[in-house]
Amino acid sequence: MINNAGTVVGHSFHQHTHEDIDLTMALNANAPMHITLEFLDDMLTQNSGHICTIASSAGLISNPKMSVYVASKWSAIGWSDSLRLEMKLLKKNIRVTTVTPYYISTGMFDGIKSIVPILKPEKVARQIIRGIEQNKLFVSMPWSVGFVRFFQGLLPIRVFDWLVGDVMGVYSAMEHFKGRK
Repeated sequence: MINNAGTVVGHSFHQHTHEDIDLTMALNANAPMHITLEFLDDMLTQNSGHICTIASSAGLISNPKMSVYVASKWSAIGWSDSLRLEMKLLKKNIRVTTVTPYYISTGMFDGIKSIVPILKPEKVARQIIRGIEQNKLFVSMPWSVGFVRFFQGLLPIRVFDWLVGDVMGVYSAMEHFKGRK
């Protein structure tokens, strides 16, 4: 089972409406849990299955102009990895893979500017399928996303912000955001 849906508003938090917040959290954070719950009983009974949740690298790195999206993807990552641990504790043969890609050129993030290359959907899909087949716990794209947590733990937050924000430009990527119309 692959949980793959998402929405982003793409402006500062104070510009969000309550409806923006509710929709973003409902689709990005709550829907994967509700959908998984519909299939999990059968997987538990059969003692087999694989649940893959497409989250985002935004669930690892705070980012201006996408705070609600970031919150929803942090939630998706935390839930998916907790589900993985629950299946392990239950000794169930149900695998869980959490996917944390950078921006993908699907139109959802049209207009963003980034020195990190934007990912091609076809390549992302192949890496996700390979990750599922290899029972990977996390699939991060590009490979450098896999080091985010390490550097957050290693560096003081101001140094991390300087590196990611000023040097890599991640914090300004949304300045020209248009999104899918």
